[in-house]
Amino acid sequence: MFLPREKKILHLLYKNENKFTTSQIAAELKVSPRTIKADIKKIREILEKNSCSIKTKQGVGLWLYYDEAGEQFLQSVLYEMKDSYISSDVRKYYVAAYLLLHNKEYISMESIANLLYVSKGTIVNDVSELISFWEKFGITFIKKVKYGIKAEGSETQIRWALTDVLKKVGGKSGRIENEKIQTLFTKVRLESLKRIIRLAENRFHFVLTDISFDELLIQLAILITRVQMGCVTEPEEKKEQASEGRKAWFVSRYILEQIYEQLDVEIPESEITFLMTCLLAVRYQTPMTKEKDREKTRAREPQMFEDIMSLLREVDEQYQLQLEEDSELACALFDHLECMVHRFQSMMYLENPILDSVKKEMFYEYEIASYLISKFGQKYGLETTEDEIGYVSFHIGAAIERARQKMKRNLSVTIICMTGIGTSQFVSMKLKRLFPEIEIKQIISGNQADNLEPEAQDFVISTVPIYKEGIEVLHVSSVLSETDIQRIRKYIQKKTSHLQEENTEYFYLKKFLNSSISIMNCDLKSKEEAIKLLGGRMISEGYVDEGYIQSVFEREELSETSVGSLVAIPHAFEGHIRKQGIGFMTLQKPIIWGSERVQIVFMLALDAKVENNFQRIFSDVLDLTRNIKDVEQVLRAKKFSEIDILTKA
Repeated sequence: MFLPREKKILHLLYKNENKFTTSQIAAELKVSPRTIKADIKKIREILEKNSCSIKTKQGVGLWLYYDEAGEQFLQSVLYEMKDSYISSDVRKYYVAAYLLLHNKEYISMESIANLLYVSKGTIVNDVSELISFWEKFGITFIKKVKYGIKAEGSETQIRWALTDVLKKVGGKSGRIENEKIQTLFTKVRLESLKRIIRLAENRFHFVLTDISFDELLIQLAILITRVQMGCVTEPEEKKEQASEGRKAWFVSRYILEQIYEQLDVEIPESEITFLMTCLLAVRYQTPMTKEKDREKTRAREPQMFEDIMSLLREVDEQYQLQLEEDSELACALFDHLECMVHRFQSMMYLENPILDSVKKEMFYEYEIASYLISKFGQKYGLETTEDEIGYVSFHIGAAIERARQKMKRNLSVTIICMTGIGTSQFVSMKLKRLFPEIEIKQIISGNQADNLEPEAQDFVISTVPIYKEGIEVLHVSSVLSETDIQRIRKYIQKKTSHLQEENTEYFYLKKFLNSSISIMNCDLKSKEEAIKLLGGRMISEGYVDEGYIQSVFEREELSETSVGSLVAIPHAFEGHIRKQGIGFMTLQKPIIWGSERVQIVFMLALDAKVENNFQRIFSDVLDLTRNIKDVEQVLRAKKFSEIDILTKA
């Protein structure tokens, strides 16, 4: 009907409220004004037959004029599905969306096939591939000969399922392409809904994440479309609302008022509950309410807060951390898990667009988050997802970094000087300039040295010969010579590098690997075979008990332990360890392990309660995955002893 450039002109006029001159359109499309005038003449001829027209005014510009029928025509020609390539994987979600949106009537496979320009058989296959999707949301289908099929479910189920499929249709999370889903909404413009959401953000001082912004945009489009079709949610019994619930109520009310004022669509009062559920389940860049006080957070949901604190104590015991003491983590974790419960109860599934990167670059934090989320899921009867675990990993990572910074302290020093305040100040100022990593606790005279206690400082720098049991003393000259400075520098390096040996390459992997639980160059076909074979060797060598292998499989069900670069680190969550070690296996050819290919397996049998080696082991494995040459050396070896990087000190 319209040529590509003509569609671009129409799209420019339709999408923007501003008026454009012929010259402006020409500049935008990089053609001459004469060409644009000729195109507009052709466009006008078609529009006038379909309740639309292009208006023009001297000195003002061009703009589109249309009634309701004209708008439907414009949307149909601007967002025709046949104009965009749809992959087979995405197409089935188009089919799902179409069936769900029009579930008030039977729809034939032929009509959908014609809409998407594919065969009827293709649509039949697409529908059959969606069985697991329908089951997840409790949707069923009724088939009627000569009529077609119809989706059945509660209005809420239909809406949550629609939200999920439209996110898949729209493209990457956080960057939904409006054109891809606009075709399914003929009576509401997504650009208008975007403006309403931004108005709400500004009015109530919150900012949604990009992913949640797109999700709320889709939910509003679904809400309006379904209401216009006469499909409304059942009003729920009113419950006492916490502070964030009250805020969500006011935001919901404001959004519905804006929909009425700007789009002339009246939404029933009962729909506030649905919209509140959406707002309580999304993620915020800047939340409606952000609380760092434990007691105020606990007051919102005392039982859930206590459950979370109990889980943090378990995590601390399991991984030898001090997360329970971190109030910021407790409040942030409560906010996330409370929203997560809302999401799961409403069948809203959060996607994490950087999940693969999190699993590869933060797999220690991801492991802790997996443990915590699995326990929380069991407590609240939720089937948790890797996406949720990925988001919790960031909260755990931030808490670990805060703890690390808190524990990181400067070395404390007492200065002993016998030649007066001038000398002591000189020595003190020079030390501060040269060694910012030390903290001068006190400056005393030689006569006061007898009162020194060993725990009062890490060491002493003295211009006076002092010898006191239990106190390390560096003797220097009053002018702090270059020799003195070098001696102090070496001492500080020695004092602060007590883990120097541990910082050698793959120190912890070397510490726990053993040829007796290593199997090289195996010809296996699956991860199940690898886990059973290597786990069996570890059982026979007395490293783990008989329940270990089953526990490893249970851990894999929660989240695959492949970490990229052909490496996997299967392990049990807790228990089953008789003595600590790491089972090791290489494979002749890579096997599929979740979404990764794996050829090197480190099977962990580590008891974190005895000694906290998990983080260091994970750090060593991460270093290995980043070093292609080392990975290649491991794979070339035919014997365990040939892997120099893992067997030689």
